[in-house]
Amino acid sequence: MEGSEELRETLVSMRREIGLLRTEATHANLLLEALDAMLNVNGEEDPFVGVFSALLPVFDCEHAIVLIENTADRDRLKCIASNRASVIGSFWNSGQKLEKVLAGRILTTLSGADDEGWPDIEELRGSQPALYLPLGVRERRGLMMLLRENHQHGFDRTHVTLARKFSLLASHALAAKHASQTEAESHRLKHLTEELKASKEALTFRANHDQLTGLPNRTYIAELVNGILARRQPGHKVALAFLDLDNFKRVNDFYGHTAGDLLLKSVAQRLRDEIRDTDIIGRISGDEFVIVFDPFERQAELSAVVSRVSAQLRNPFNIGGQEIRTSGSIGVAIWPAHGHDYDTLRSHADAAMYQTKTAYKGSVTFFSPALGREMSQRLSLEHRLRAALSQREFHCALQQKVDLRTHDIVGFEALVRWVDSHGTIHPPAKFLQLAGELGLLDAITDVMLDVMSETLSLLDLHFGAATQYSVNISAAQATKTPFMRRVVQRIADTGRPECFLLELTEESFLPTGTFVSDVLPLIREAGLGVSIDDFGTGYSSLAILADITADELKVDRSLITAIHQRPRSQGILRAIESLGASLNMSVVAEGVETIEERDYLLHSTGIEIGQGYLFHKPQLLSEIIGAAV
Repeated sequence: MEGSEELRETLVSMRREIGLLRTEATHANLLLEALDAMLNVNGEEDPFVGVFSALLPVFDCEHAIVLIENTADRDRLKCIASNRASVIGSFWNSGQKLEKVLAGRILTTLSGADDEGWPDIEELRGSQPALYLPLGVRERRGLMMLLRENHQHGFDRTHVTLARKFSLLASHALAAKHASQTEAESHRLKHLTEELKASKEALTFRANHDQLTGLPNRTYIAELVNGILARRQPGHKVALAFLDLDNFKRVNDFYGHTAGDLLLKSVAQRLRDEIRDTDIIGRISGDEFVIVFDPFERQAELSAVVSRVSAQLRNPFNIGGQEIRTSGSIGVAIWPAHGHDYDTLRSHADAAMYQTKTAYKGSVTFFSPALGREMSQRLSLEHRLRAALSQREFHCALQQKVDLRTHDIVGFEALVRWVDSHGTIHPPAKFLQLAGELGLLDAITDVMLDVMSETLSLLDLHFGAATQYSVNISAAQATKTPFMRRVVQRIADTGRPECFLLELTEESFLPTGTFVSDVLPLIREAGLGVSIDDFGTGYSSLAILADITADELKVDRSLITAIHQRPRSQGILRAIESLGASLNMSVVAEGVETIEERDYLLHSTGIEIGQGYLFHKPQLLSEIIGAAV
């Protein structure tokens, strides 16, 4: 699953593009209908009768009138076509407005008779909103007027765009009506028809399908599913599976976006190969897919198919000569038991998928009422998190980093805590991942920086000006150059940048990201320190150290836990310690919770700094300041 803010921007862009494509496809279809009406008239039949019948509902207008220059009197225009017989043959004075249209401009007005001498016809009223578009009738100039009722709104930009396209077709139709077409004109009209048909088909496909994979897109899959459900008979079952690729962002970060795109195409093809002809696949966002199983009889049958899909995704993909492994977390909802429309089924399948992500990535979860309750709780937590941010319920807590030999405080790590209106303190494990998905981490980091900046002088009085404070930055934040520039500047504004370390995970330093090239120089130039957090858990630990400079390595708790009983972990720790010494980086043992762990570090390693509950539990900054005062 991508970051919430990135996903939201992507969806807005996709919806905007799909909306434009659908408008274009609708226009192409309308123009084809108009062409059919023009090309299928017989004998003396007015070709505009069929055309107007198709246009009037689209433009929501009452009258359509075609005027051309009068050869006998250039100052007057003659009506040669209309959907109202009483208007045909009438003469109109050519005023300033109509002259502009005859010269090639498209105009819209809220009142049609501002400066025009309209004929005295009972069915016409000068106060009607009007749309004017130019027409070419052989060597003569002409125009078309579309009129609405006077109580209606004027024409909008979409109508103007469609009218501009229609103008060319109407000119050809008039040429066909008032003179025999030359062979060139006939060829041109047929060629135009073929182009429009091809354009319509291409636009319709683009509007309804994902351009990368060719699968139905978010909007079209919803239409397809709702159509399927509307046709289902009682007793039939349909299942909707929501699939999210695991660790897709890591693939993009490590191998690059081109490899990520190729992986998505390969996933789409592998899904196509596994499903039945009656099933449907759609791609609804970056790494999210929907599969509709239609129909199935028994859940055991469905489970077997979904499990087969899941197993296939766990097989390695060959992308550009490299073996890339991923998996798909899948949630499944069943119609009609879990919902009667697409939106409900997708929402419930999404909830089941989220449960899969949380419990065991790469597996399958079927929706249940219990999951529905969990989804409600998650939505409630989302609401509470947003409210907590606006009500300033996020606070800064500090945990000591100590000298293992003397237990003197050498620094602190700043940790976020959520203290709700009831005084309950919520640890980060409860809300931090969700806050990241909701795009709230930047704002929470801003709160932490505000508090640290405001209290730095008081902390100096109590712990000394040489004490350093670590601030956590997520991998997603680290690669956002504008955000990081703001973070660095805010710390620099304290006048004490040397007192701060930015703690970043190994993912931040991946070569395909922008951190090393764009952000790290900013940090170094400002005088801030850099700490690599959770070291030893990534898959590129040694590689990244060859290209970056850092001040501190924090060994992940997973290596420290029961270190005195785990010879393999001891060997890894010695290697990390040696690496830190050779690169002139201090090594911090994180998550020290027992005396045995401390004693092993103290007597069997050269690591000098430790952090963990054995020494100090995180304490709210307000309490620390209060005790100091």
